[in-house]
Amino acid sequence: MKQVMSVSGANRRPCSAATRLVAGGGAAVALLSLVLLSGCAVPQRPGAGRVMHLREPKTGAGYWLYLPDGYAQGGVKHPLVMTFHGMKPFDNANRQCREWQQEADRYGFVVCAPELRSPALFGPLPLDRITGSLQHDERVILTIMDDLRRTVEVEPNAVLVTCWSYGGYVAHYMVNRHPERFSCLAVKQSNFSANLLDPANVPRYRDYKVAVFYTENDFAICQRESQEAAIWYSAHGFDLTFAEFGDKGHERTPSLAAAFFARDCGAQAKTPPLELAMLRVKERPLLDRTDGHVNGVEPLVAPRPVPTSAEAPVAAAGDEFGSTGAGQTPEQRGFTQWRPIESGSSLRTRPASPTAPEARRSAPLPVQHTEPQPELPVRVRLRPTIGISPLLVSYSVVVPDDIRGKAYYLWTDNGEPISNGLNGQLFLTAPGEHRIEVSVTTEDGQEFRTGRTVTVVKRITRRQDSDQE
Repeated sequence: MKQVMSVSGANRRPCSAATRLVAGGGAAVALLSLVLLSGCAVPQRPGAGRVMHLREPKTGAGYWLYLPDGYAQGGVKHPLVMTFHGMKPFDNANRQCREWQQEADRYGFVVCAPELRSPALFGPLPLDRITGSLQHDERVILTIMDDLRRTVEVEPNAVLVTCWSYGGYVAHYMVNRHPERFSCLAVKQSNFSANLLDPANVPRYRDYKVAVFYTENDFAICQRESQEAAIWYSAHGFDLTFAEFGDKGHERTPSLAAAFFARDCGAQAKTPPLELAMLRVKERPLLDRTDGHVNGVEPLVAPRPVPTSAEAPVAAAGDEFGSTGAGQTPEQRGFTQWRPIESGSSLRTRPASPTAPEARRSAPLPVQHTEPQPELPVRVRLRPTIGISPLLVSYSVVVPDDIRGKAYYLWTDNGEPISNGLNGQLFLTAPGEHRIEVSVTTEDGQEFRTGRTVTVVKRITRRQDSDQE
């Protein structure tokens, strides 16, 4: 790793609040002219760590690196954030590195922002084919990551791939082509094209957490392609978090991806992520799991068929956080409700996935025992079991240690699949009783079921009170 310079970036006021005016004729032209001159500003404050511009020695590829406050060579391994910039000159690697500094200090992340070729003003939009520039960026990213593993204290099993805007094409492509290099994907206000992805690689990373975030006043193409990304990942059986945030435009929101990654890798927040409290989550776009439509958008791929034993998804052994797939109505099932990170967890690394028996993620596993099942201490823990809608419920299963990491788990809410894993959380919005059950299938094919019931009470608003009076 050859060091070129060490700097601390100055931040400017955000330009993206004006993206609501994109359809405003002359005002839009003036806005775009201003952006071309100044780029999209970085509203986040600089961090207290170290910023460096480096070049990978073999290829000469440039990248920006941020070492968080408290980083020490020869110390603990840090989770790594690989963030891909948007379209130049609106964005670049330097700005990506700058926007992540506060989050890196908060959670102890090392941040790397490679200088890419494909996200450029005169590049194809949408990017619906693999270009020479994209392949160049692929080689650059891999060599830079190799350099980081040799020279920086990074945890190879805790690597987030993230992006902004046009960098979404690169992020989705990289995790699909090289899933062994990453452990988590969180894109924000980003582009997506299924034509860049190889469905044959899906079984290699289907157990990864995936988040797709966009905003109410985002560019239309980013909104549309974010929804298309959600369709693709849901149709292929991923554990997907999908959220739209109100009152914001095409602006930088690293706190969303940072909190999502921290929850996945178990990083502890040193300071409260207060900006998350100011974000307003809109009603999630609806997913019809029967044909893959989201808000009327045609699906990019056919709904995923039931997996065979060769590609059956498995839960990560000993997953402290579990799979958190949520869904409370038939139209909404398939997405995880967004929630901020809870501090107090320690870093965990992703264990190797065990070989599981043939399993189905898209439907509950049927019980076909003709004789009494052998006794097995399998218990479900729920917290709470009654509350007012929307009710956040934490669930977990207690199983013997000798099968804990060798079994396949399937959670259901009133018979509808919600997640795979030892534990998780979900929001219940539909009033009434919810039967939360888990099916535990052991290595030798034995299946055991147990569950508990949660009662959700309808929330009565003041307007409803007055109407009833």
